[in-house]
Amino acid sequence: MPPAHRHQANDEAYFVLDGEVEFRVGDEVVHGTNATFVLATAGEVHTFGNTSESSARLLVLHAPALDQYFEELELLWARTDPPDRQSELDLMRRHGMEPT
Repeated sequence: MPPAHRHQANDEAYFVLDGEVEFRVGDEVVHGTNATFVLATAGEVHTFGNTSESSARLLVLHAPALDQYFEELELLWARTDPPDRQSELDLMRRHGMEPT
């Protein structure tokens, strides 16, 4: 799971296409399966991840979009070794996310 965080200016919506995904939004935990929809509005602390042994697919939408963040995240994870947690946190902060 990514570090729990909030977006000050972005809503984030998730739609589970396949598999099982756990969402944490505020104090609520949702175990999503096919066709589950979850919304984290701007300012809400949230995270998500596949906590099962099976693969999962999600549709994730940000309004407004966070294209530059995901381009940089891809570069960060394309390295030979996984990035350290601090590098991920720094990237999040540069794009208006506040890790909690």
